[in-house]
Amino acid sequence: MKQLIFVCWLLPHLICAQQSAELTEEKQGILTYYNQNPIDINEANAAELLAMGILQNQQIASFIEHRKRIGKFLSLYELQTIPFWDIPTLRVIQTLFICRINPPRWQVAENTKQQIILRIERTLEQKNGFSPPTTRSKVRFTGNPYNTMIRYRGTWNSHIRAGILSSKDAGEQHYTDFTSAFIELKDTRGNFKLILGDFINQWGQGLVQSGSFSLGKSYESIRATQKFHGGAMAYTSSGESEFYRGINLQVTFRQLQVQGFLSSRNKDLILSKDSSYFRSFQVDGLHRTATEIGQQNRLKELATGIHLRYQGKQMEWSVAQTITRWNYPFMPSNPLDWRGNTLMNTSLSYIRQFGNVRLSGEVAHAAPKAWASIHAMSWAINKKTDVSGIIRMYESGYFSPMANAISESSNNKNEWGLFLGHQYQRSKYQRISSYIDLFRFPRASSSQWASEKLGWELLSRFQWDRRKQGQYFAQLKWTHKNLTNPTSPHDLYQGSIDWHKPLYRFEWHSRIMWTHIQSKEQNESGYLWLNDIEYHIKRFKVQVRTAWIWSGSYDTRLYAYEPSLPFAFLLPAYYDPSTRNLCLIEYKGLKQVSIALKIARTDYFQKEVIGSGLDAIAASHKTDVGLQVAYIP
Repeated sequence: MKQLIFVCWLLPHLICAQQSAELTEEKQGILTYYNQNPIDINEANAAELLAMGILQNQQIASFIEHRKRIGKFLSLYELQTIPFWDIPTLRVIQTLFICRINPPRWQVAENTKQQIILRIERTLEQKNGFSPPTTRSKVRFTGNPYNTMIRYRGTWNSHIRAGILSSKDAGEQHYTDFTSAFIELKDTRGNFKLILGDFINQWGQGLVQSGSFSLGKSYESIRATQKFHGGAMAYTSSGESEFYRGINLQVTFRQLQVQGFLSSRNKDLILSKDSSYFRSFQVDGLHRTATEIGQQNRLKELATGIHLRYQGKQMEWSVAQTITRWNYPFMPSNPLDWRGNTLMNTSLSYIRQFGNVRLSGEVAHAAPKAWASIHAMSWAINKKTDVSGIIRMYESGYFSPMANAISESSNNKNEWGLFLGHQYQRSKYQRISSYIDLFRFPRASSSQWASEKLGWELLSRFQWDRRKQGQYFAQLKWTHKNLTNPTSPHDLYQGSIDWHKPLYRFEWHSRIMWTHIQSKEQNESGYLWLNDIEYHIKRFKVQVRTAWIWSGSYDTRLYAYEPSLPFAFLLPAYYDPSTRNLCLIEYKGLKQVSIALKIARTDYFQKEVIGSGLDAIAASHKTDVGLQVAYIP
């Protein structure tokens, strides 16, 4: 035991966690967005810079301080004079920033951009839900087997932008099954912002309102322990839940910022047998059968909130309150959880800077009597070493549907935890990152984990990046929990070795992953070896992947990012003995029009039927095909 703890904490030389792979690829989507919507360096705030996932806390603080001292930037080249902004950083961000000296008037078009994406996907093998009904099974999908999406985003100038999205899932009848739209108006100084349509909020440390992007626990421990205020943000995702729909107004008077919103929208709902309450929120957004269609939009949600934020030179604090009301009471199965049809959340959050030390935290309350708090610290000891820590205490009755603070469980409730992380820049190209997270669930809950037992998660990562020579990392993660049976501890080991390097005219990426579960009830492993080859020729880009998977069950699944159509991100679970092969071809034509085609196939060695119920496929293989046409200037 002691030897393994030592290895996890100090010797990051072998293996990778599943969550880190997901976070790395999620950040790619953030960078793609900023590449299409560059930030004006005369307007950028700390929250936007942190969300990019590139700059360190020290670099962000140096940037803000430099701009306060000199006033407006006159050119992007001035970024070279900012302390801690080195040449590699400037190379990465050069296409993500712009410098506007004289912002345009509201009615004047400047740097206008229009983006249109048309996407269609389907599985070639027939699912049971698309087959003719039988005397034993008459329920079938009402729509065709195609997933479709059309998305438009437009920017008139730095004041006005808008977007609209329409999509359907396979089996759904209407091509406008889900629609989302927004119009955003703002001034260039950040004193006024108005969003009409769909939006999200990022307040405090995420205990009441948290934007959709969150690092969670990751090897980048400094970023994981810090959240910046993002305020009102337009919702641009194709996800069908966890956003508001209405009006959001944000106004700044010198050091005081006031934000208020009003939202009214319908959600899917499964009622109890007597149709008097519901136990959980429906978030899959599927409306394929008569039953699913009958559940659509049955839950009516009305939400409102206000947020007051004061920004001093070294201190920032904010007060927030939201009220959410549903037309049916929420009655979860665990009697200790919050229940009712009117939820009031209140919070007080703060940020305090002491030189290279940054303290932040939030204390939140869910009426009538449940509390949650989180307090974080990050310290840039020097240019090479960072340390961070988080203390969190969530009572079992705390609840906020939009919360997304750091947590071991999926909800910010019934948990006490201590997170400690560090990062050491060994050289210009080598970095070592580690963290240890201790947690405990104080009360019994409906989950399978036992209460009052101490669990932990340890992670270490060694990363080596060298321009033109390749990128490598090795990572190890160990999670220890206790099952509801107090005599049965549960250990999950995960890891991988990853390398990405140029090979002649090709780009070669390979990863070896391993996961192992050990307990009295279970002792099994899972393995994954994947290889990606990428080749560019004139206007074409070709990506090929081959993956070999071997796992005992779904419990030993492994996650790895899968190349997909541009602006679509997949992180599938690989499990069961099988192979996964795909080919992605992208053609970038004239006038900013691109066409992409993806063909992927999974062959199972020990299966004759894939899936179950209406999603079952009577075959040992599954083939997915996707086509996308995009206009992106």
